Amino acid sequence: MSEIYIWHLYSLFSVFHTHIQAVERASNSVVEVLTSLDSVQKILEERKNQNFLSLKVKGLLSQKRSEGYEIEGKNFLSEVANLYENCLQYLNKWMKPLEEFNCFKWMSLSETPSWDNVEICVEYLVGKGIHVDDAKCFDQVSNLKSFVEGCISDDEFTALPAHKKWCRYFQQSKNLECHSELLKIAQFFFAVAPHNANVERIFSLMQSQWTKERNKMTVDTIKGILTLQYNFKNMPCGEFYVFLNSNKTLLKKIRSSEKYD
Repeated sequence: MSEIYIWHLYSLFSVFHTHIQAVERASNSVVEVLTSLDSVQKILEERKNQNFLSLKVKGLLSQKRSEGYEIEGKNFLSEVANLYENCLQYLNKWMKPLEEFNCFKWMSLSETPSWDNVEICVEYLVGKGIHVDDAKCFDQVSNLKSFVEGCISDDEFTALPAHKKWCRYFQQSKNLECHSELLKIAQFFFAVAPHNANVERIFSLMQSQWTKERNKMTVDTIKGILTLQYNFKNMPCGEFYVFLNSNKTLLKKIRSSEKYD
């Protein structure tokens, strides 16, 4: 029966693996994390309600039952149901801290936002001591609706992460008065860390630099290296070379002894 259990776990873990990759992207927001977790929850609930087993597992289970493993087969089905239930309970437990951010789901801009949803968000921020002028915000949401309605059919726009959609909106906005209150909401929302994966990546980078052979580096030195590595991680070497050559002030500092202070 061990092979049957392993094949079933393989089928289940593929769901988690796919969504973990989506959740831990560096540019994610809380909204995108919540969307991924909601998706996992719905998949697990559907599998539990339908007592889902993959065709591979069904075939192996049928074979074992024909060989006289009827009791073991019943126990397996019971444990499958318990496994789905335990997964859901675990997921619900760790989704609790994120529930307070449900009011920000409209900020994914995957559909035209309504004032009712935005108003709940404004009330939440006021409760946190962040002043948002709801009258101004109402008018600004009207402009946002027009923008989203014009972009909703654009596949390129809908595929963008939430922060890039908002950047595009602010870039096309005429002036600050047209989006001042929405900007306050966005500044708060995108400052919330959706997960600790980015922090873990920084620790990994630090460990690769601050080795036993280089253990005399100061904190400022390692901070400078990590800042450089993280902020320029998406720049190819050729582009970085051009960037350095075009920045005379930076080149002068690199050649000086200032970096050793």
